[in-house]
Amino acid sequence: MTPKTRQPTNFVRHFAGSSIKVFKDDLGPSAWPLSSSTHILLLRLMVRQGQSKVGEVKDLHGVLDGKAEVVVTEIYARGRKTKSSIDARQIPSIVVNTGGLGGQGPNGTVPLRLEIRELMKNSDMWTLYILGLDRMQNVDQNELLSWYQIGGIHGSPHTPYDGVQPKPGNENHGYCVHVSQLFPTWHRAYLALYEQALYGTIQTIAKAYPEGPIRERYVNAASNFRIPYWDWASAQSTGNQTQSQDFGLIPNVKIDGPAGTQMIANPLYSYKFHPLNASDFEDDPFNKYPATVRYPTGATASASSQNNIFEQVFNSTKDNIRSRVYALLTNYHDYLGFSNDGYRKEAPPNEQDSLESIHNLVHNLIGGNGHMTYIDYSAFDPFFFLHHTAIDRIFALWQVLNPDSYITSLPAVTNSYTIVAGEIQDINSPLTPFFKDTSGNFWTSAGLRDTRSMGYNYPETWNPDPAVRRKDVITAVNTLYGPGVSSPKMSFDALSISESGKYREWVANIQMYKHGLSAPYSVFIFLGPSNPDPNAWSSDPNLAGLHTTFVRSVSHTKDFEPQNSPIVTAAIPLTQALFDHIGRGELDSLSVEDVTPWLEENLHYRVSLLNSTEVSGESVPGLKVLLLAQK
Repeated sequence: MTPKTRQPTNFVRHFAGSSIKVFKDDLGPSAWPLSSSTHILLLRLMVRQGQSKVGEVKDLHGVLDGKAEVVVTEIYARGRKTKSSIDARQIPSIVVNTGGLGGQGPNGTVPLRLEIRELMKNSDMWTLYILGLDRMQNVDQNELLSWYQIGGIHGSPHTPYDGVQPKPGNENHGYCVHVSQLFPTWHRAYLALYEQALYGTIQTIAKAYPEGPIRERYVNAASNFRIPYWDWASAQSTGNQTQSQDFGLIPNVKIDGPAGTQMIANPLYSYKFHPLNASDFEDDPFNKYPATVRYPTGATASASSQNNIFEQVFNSTKDNIRSRVYALLTNYHDYLGFSNDGYRKEAPPNEQDSLESIHNLVHNLIGGNGHMTYIDYSAFDPFFFLHHTAIDRIFALWQVLNPDSYITSLPAVTNSYTIVAGEIQDINSPLTPFFKDTSGNFWTSAGLRDTRSMGYNYPETWNPDPAVRRKDVITAVNTLYGPGVSSPKMSFDALSISESGKYREWVANIQMYKHGLSAPYSVFIFLGPSNPDPNAWSSDPNLAGLHTTFVRSVSHTKDFEPQNSPIVTAAIPLTQALFDHIGRGELDSLSVEDVTPWLEENLHYRVSLLNSTEVSGESVPGLKVLLLAQK
């Protein structure tokens, strides 16, 4: 952008991608083009008496033709470890404003965030997406818009981003918000920053193609680009494969770049640290892994991902995840209960699940004992943003169905880098470190309620007519997540969502301390006998569902006394699994008279750590599994 005309002053701001002009009261301007990696500069010209000429600035710490000294202070321009006494809120480096992104969606609306397999069908946009990720991941790790710096906002390395300082005593936290009604909106702002950075990178790549029709084609695709989501819950992900190997489980991909066809490392497969700064990560083996891993083969630097285990585990649990998403979108009408997994004494027994709770499980299913399983490290894994964009979409679908329920005023349950437990959170709480404007104001949940204000829609939410939009969402929810979708084991008539939003379900409610054990743990719900080997539980034919804790890190979990840890909840739908047992001839019907005694005999749960060590359920403090028959 071109700097606005302004009165001469000794102070000049610069934002990425522009040129600035240096002024002195009685001197003319001199242009200084800066690279996009330098995000904000505060300059002071100290012109010696009697000197009246300003030459070109040669470098950041140079002089002006020997005539005038230039004192240049980079404020948070090259990394989060740079500190300044100047209040960062007064001079933000990065302003999150995705509403200013270009492109056009259906009927002149804003562009759509597409499901990743839909994005793959557009070869130009898919190419730009892969090349954009690749370039972002190879940007110097000290740059604010690098993969490393953006990923580090969520957790480690626990240093200021864009100068936004921690609350005293909270220096060993990340900025991310969990067990909080701000969970959906904080991550919505986080995705907006990521989308803005990737969008800008993609525009540059598109313009690097040879002049002519090919460049025009890629520039057009780049303009309409928005980040994709991976819908791990939909009927698209059912059957024998999750289909994720098509985009994230192969190490190399062939891409038609500006210089021609090339084979590159798949940026969705892993992120390679360059370098790995072991001091940034407090946990072994994460201070050894040179790249992100899923289900790592070991705890050494040579460990590799076992994506075959990821696929096996996900295929065994996807039907239950789909049922949970369907129940969440049809039965939950209060934002507080929908938004986060914190235990609420006043919550009815049929509202014990949440968007955050389902989110936690998927994190663990993707990561195994790798990066995605821990809050402090998860955002470095390339699947993180695909996963969280899916979470944001579920949030957007729910908002269409429940437009009048939103954030209330409640005390924070947990600490973050900038939040102290107990302080009041509401619709106007700052979502740090995401600046909304150059005056240093942060985004709040009030400004993030409508995705259109952030410059994007989802395929089901774009219609400007509220009534049509609601019908579109209801149709999509029934089609993608309803109990009538195809099952590899048995099909049955759909109990479709209606305007009243009611249907029948059997549910196992789980209450657990987030840090009930000294390490992350999982609760497996079985209907029938289970394999004695914990390694086989995820693929056991009698597995009805499971839930996991999602913690910051192993070292952080060890520091908690369970009773000082938040109580979190989840709800595991059993109806799909009961139908499967009817199909096997093991259960006569879903009548209360048949199901109740059958569950008394066959329903049980088992607990294991992430390393597949079994733990007695009775030894887990605060763990409760309760059966609910819901109408």
